[in-house]
Amino acid sequence: MKVVGLKIEKGLVAAAVVQKDFRRTELVDSFSQSFATDAELVDILKDRSKDWTGAKIVSSIPGSLFTQRTLTLPFADRKRIEKALPFEVEDSVPFGLEDVVLDHLALSSGGAKKDAASQVLCMMLPKTVLRQHLDLLSSAGLDPQVIVPSYAGLSAVAKMMPQDTGALLLCGPDMCFRQNGVLKTLRSFSGSHSTGGLRHILQALETEHKEKVEKATLLTDDGAARAVLAETGMAVELVIPEINGKKAQDPVSLGIALLDEVNFRRGEFAYRVADEGTRRRTRTLIIAGAVAALLFTVNIAVKFSVVQSGYGKLDAEIKDIYRQTFPDGKPSADPVRQMRDKMNEAKKLFGALGSGTSALDVMKTVTDGIPKEVRVIFTEFVLEGDRLRLQGEVPSFDSVDKIKAELQKSPLFTDVTVQDTRMGVDNKVKFRFEMKLKQTM
Repeated sequence: MKVVGLKIEKGLVAAAVVQKDFRRTELVDSFSQSFATDAELVDILKDRSKDWTGAKIVSSIPGSLFTQRTLTLPFADRKRIEKALPFEVEDSVPFGLEDVVLDHLALSSGGAKKDAASQVLCMMLPKTVLRQHLDLLSSAGLDPQVIVPSYAGLSAVAKMMPQDTGALLLCGPDMCFRQNGVLKTLRSFSGSHSTGGLRHILQALETEHKEKVEKATLLTDDGAARAVLAETGMAVELVIPEINGKKAQDPVSLGIALLDEVNFRRGEFAYRVADEGTRRRTRTLIIAGAVAALLFTVNIAVKFSVVQSGYGKLDAEIKDIYRQTFPDGKPSADPVRQMRDKMNEAKKLFGALGSGTSALDVMKTVTDGIPKEVRVIFTEFVLEGDRLRLQGEVPSFDSVDKIKAELQKSPLFTDVTVQDTRMGVDNKVKFRFEMKLKQTM
C-alpha cells in the first residue's frame, strides 16, 4: 500500500511517499518546497499529486493550532479512553467541546492489559480549522483519508531513532520529549527561535517533568535551533532518520506517513469512500435522463414540421442519437421507449434517489419511537440526504439506551449510533444520535 505523509505549515509544504508491504516498508519519494500564497501551494500539490493515485494520504495541520492535555487514566483500552476523554477535559478547556474534534495518542500504557493505567495525550482541534484545511486540499483535488497534528509524526520517528539519542527530538517547530526511551509529550511552538519560542518550551518541559534536558537531537540541520540549544549548555547532535538507507527531505512528513494511531477525520468530517461503481451508474442515469428529455423535446418539436421533414427522417435521427448514447445497444422500432427502459434499469442498479419520505414523516417516526415513559427534549433535528442527526436531553443515561433501542426497531432507520452522551449542568443527560435512512423505504 502506498502512503503519502503530507506536512503543510506556513510557507512550506513537504511530503514523504512510502510503500508499505507485509514485511517491508520503503521510502519511495520525498520533497520539501516553499510557497508564498495558497494559490501557489495548490499548484504545487496539483503537480506533485499526479503520482499519488490510489495512495492513502495522511495530511497534517500545524501542531500549534491544537489544544492538548496530558491525562492519566486507570485503563488502557482505546474505546474506553475515547468515551472518557470528553468528560475528563470538558471542565479544563475554555471552549465548548461541540466546537472541536477530539482524538488521543497513547504515551505509555500497561502493555497488553486493557485494565492497566495509561497516560494519554488528548488533542483538540477547532472544527473551523479542520474544515478550512480540507477545503484547501479539495481545491487541489485531494481528499485525505487521515488528518493528524504535525508533531504526531515525531512519535513514529522516535521509534526509529537509536537508544542513545537525546531526550529531546526537534524538527522545525515540532518537538518530542522522552524519558528513558518512554514518550512523555509532543508539542509545537508558534514563535520563532529568536523570540524565545524554543526557550519557553525547554523551560516548560524541565518544570513539568522535573528533569533537566541534557541532550537534544536535531532531525534537520537547523542553525537557529542549534544556537538556542547551545546557549542553554545542552549537547546537540544531528541525526537524520532513514528507511533502508534512504532519507526523507522532511523527517516529520516521513513520521506522518508511518503514523497509525491518530485521525481527526471523524464524526461529520469522517472520510467516506466514494464507490466508483455508484458514480458510474449515477453518470449513466444522469446522461440517460438528459438524453431522454432531449429526445422528448425533439420528438414534440419535429411533429409540427412532420409534413415537411417526414416522420421517417425523424425516426432515423432518434435512432442515431440512441446509437451515440448507447453504442453497444441495438435500437428497436421504438427507441424512445427503449431509452426510458434503460433509465429504469439504471435506477434499479443505482437505487432510488428520492424515497418519497418527507422530513415530517421522519420526525413523526422518531417521536412515535420514543417510549412513553421517557421525557425527551430535542434541540436539533438535521436531515441531510439519507443522514439524520438528533440532539437533545433526557433525565438519565438509561433513557438514551431506551431511545436507541426503539429507533433501531424502526423500519425507516439503520446504523443508529450514539455520537455523544454527557451530563449537563442542569443534571440532564445531553445526547447526540446519528442514523441513516433506508433507501428502500
